[in-house]
Amino acid sequence: MKKQSKDSTFHKFALRRTPRQKRSQILYDKIIATAKILFNQYGYAYVSTNRIADKANISIGSLYQYFTNREAIALAVYEEACSKAALTMKRRTLETLSAPVEVSVPKLTEWVFDVFEKDRYALLQLINEVPELRRVAQPLSFESLMHHTTQMFFEQHFTDVDRAVIARKSYIIDKCVIGVIGRYLDERPDFLNKNQAISEITEFVTHYAMTLSRHRNTAAVRSP
Repeated sequence: MKKQSKDSTFHKFALRRTPRQKRSQILYDKIIATAKILFNQYGYAYVSTNRIADKANISIGSLYQYFTNREAIALAVYEEACSKAALTMKRRTLETLSAPVEVSVPKLTEWVFDVFEKDRYALLQLINEVPELRRVAQPLSFESLMHHTTQMFFEQHFTDVDRAVIARKSYIIDKCVIGVIGRYLDERPDFLNKNQAISEITEFVTHYAMTLSRHRNTAAVRSP
């Protein structure tokens, strides 16, 4: 019964058709961009597929060529935002790989902040308005995609630490940083401005990351 329920959930979010030609891709992208604007402006619950089609100036039939329903459009909006955000962070992480941890972590924290502020609705709010997205989009969520980048960063700086240890530390860091930034952007507390929040997060990440030093492979360190 559980498997049947899971299959039906995934089916509900499935694309009807994937764009293959340039013209089809333009139409597909237009639907996603329009839906994103409307979801952000009015809230997911108040935006229908007809409203998206009207705003995009296309027929409802054209919309249904690619998307079976509103849920499938929401998934496409979320996955596109996650993919762009993760790509941005990967590129910026690669730019800072040669810098010491204490220099690169503040920059990376600020960039994560910027990524969420720029696309706050798609990355943070939409997934709360459509809870099933969390399960369906998990492999392509920003957190999942970002985890590989974080792990790569620490593997570069702690080459003599076991990868399993780095994976665990990276997981905790990602969850904490993304969770705190998300809550901060939702709550905007009077006693904490953005720069102070970045400073606090940086301090946590730097100190926690340095515990990786305790897991250094001593045999590897001593080898010529």
